[in-house]
Amino acid sequence: MTTRTHPSLAELRQLGLITPQELGEAMDELDILAQPDEDDVDMPRLAEGAGLADTLAWLLRTDLLPQDDFLRRVRDLPRQHDGAALLERQQLAADALTLVNRQAIDILYDEDLLDQWQRDAAHASLPADRLLASPVAALRDMLRQGTLTAQQFEALRLRTRQRGSELAGLIVDAAARQARPAYARPGTWMMAALLLLVLAFAVRTIVSRQPSAPAAPVAGQGTERPDLQQRAAQAVESARVPGGPDLSITVVQEDAAPPAR
Repeated sequence: MTTRTHPSLAELRQLGLITPQELGEAMDELDILAQPDEDDVDMPRLAEGAGLADTLAWLLRTDLLPQDDFLRRVRDLPRQHDGAALLERQQLAADALTLVNRQAIDILYDEDLLDQWQRDAAHASLPADRLLASPVAALRDMLRQGTLTAQQFEALRLRTRQRGSELAGLIVDAAARQARPAYARPGTWMMAALLLLVLAFAVRTIVSRQPSAPAAPVAGQGTERPDLQQRAAQAVESARVPGGPDLSITVVQEDAAPPAR
């Protein structure tokens, strides 16, 4: 194959979907892959007869065409083209996007991280405006969409630890670290509510056992318990979900007016 005349790369350049620099880098990469001693290079190959969509998908998979640049270029197409020329470029971009995203889902299926039903459901809900450039991104997207539930993901993590491949384990662990779905700390707010309830009962018990003060406090001036307030704040802080809404409390004695804000 003469990489300098690869027809699909040249046509993508004519269509304005890749830049002259990206074209040159892609052809240089094909030259490297064509060397006899480069058979073991861990790099996707581009078939000699690859069509436009397959070639564009190859550029995206290898990052020879940066994803952000590609998406920005596609969004800018209506300012440069119209009619059939615009539709041709938009359809080509959509086809390449689908190929890349489907491949990320298929890797999950090949690694036994998805069953056939889950794979088909993921294929049916592929994003049309962004790339799932890796199996990790595909798994996170399924969690966001609900195609894969939190319970299913937890079962998947357990199964992968027990008998999954090394690659499957890496994918699942990376998805768990990078995403912050609801399954990450399922009992956090329930624990916080229980802690607050226990603290409320403790405050009421302490107040009820205290002897009556010789003089009643001035109306409108509540008496705070700094020690209990500090403990309650620490308990809530330890149960706080990262990135969640702020939660602060003030513990006051029974029948005391709330502190001024």
